[in-house]
Amino acid sequence: MGKGSSAEALRIRREFLSDTDDEISLVELWLVLVRRWKTVAIVFSLCLVLGIVIALSTPTKFLFSTTIELALVNSKLVEPVASVLARLKGNHIPLVLGAEKGGDLFGVDVKNPRGSKILVLTSSGLAANAGAIKGLHRSILDLLIKDQRVLAEALDIPRKKKYSLLASQISIDTARISKLKQSEKLLANALVALGGNAISPQEGGIDLLQAQALNAHALVGAEHAMIDYQSRLFELKSAIELSRQATAAAIAVRSLTPSGIGAMATILLAAMMGLFVGVLAAFFQEFIAKVRCSMRSAE
Repeated sequence: MGKGSSAEALRIRREFLSDTDDEISLVELWLVLVRRWKTVAIVFSLCLVLGIVIALSTPTKFLFSTTIELALVNSKLVEPVASVLARLKGNHIPLVLGAEKGGDLFGVDVKNPRGSKILVLTSSGLAANAGAIKGLHRSILDLLIKDQRVLAEALDIPRKKKYSLLASQISIDTARISKLKQSEKLLANALVALGGNAISPQEGGIDLLQAQALNAHALVGAEHAMIDYQSRLFELKSAIELSRQATAAAIAVRSLTPSGIGAMATILLAAMMGLFVGVLAAFFQEFIAKVRCSMRSAE
């Protein structure tokens, strides 16, 4: 029992001493900060002043964006979005930025919202730069529209030929139906003149009846064909109406709020960094002082 009680007492003593050491360490850390408060205050003040200067000297910039709707043929894109992005980033944007004076000052980025058929051009600049940024976006848009128009026309050639053929056939059948209807009237008038159906073969009535039947059959066939052509033409017309050229409703629209973290956020970040760096500087200064003290004691 004596040995067990001694071991338990030793364990409790060690835990107590450990807790006491931890408390002393925290107190020492606090005392270091109290002794070195000037260092903390100086570093904090310098960082805060630097943050204020940066916040006040940095001009307010806005984000300018242009939303582009890509060209469609029969509700499908004329080329994959990845190809359009590659051409814009590799050719059109560098070409326009190099040609426009001061274009590199703003820069142009392009993105595609996932799953959409649109592209968004963005540039950052001052409110006074709105005109220049609008010119950059307009030039890039013009190049893109030209590319998309060429591709759309190439894809649309077979459909336009089919549309033209159907329109010509409808025109031909319209004239044919008109002639058949005229023939129908003439044959009906001729039968009336011969006394209707009660006529003798010698008078040619049977021939007129046969001609009238054949004319009626041809008229029905022509009208059915006309309905079919008109239906197919309507489908083509609907498909053409679903197509569109690349467009942008508005160019270089300025954001309502400034871009970036803002003046207040810059000052707050500088204050936090100043406090952090000031504490580190205080501990480092204390460490250097203890090292020098130890070296003197050793001498």
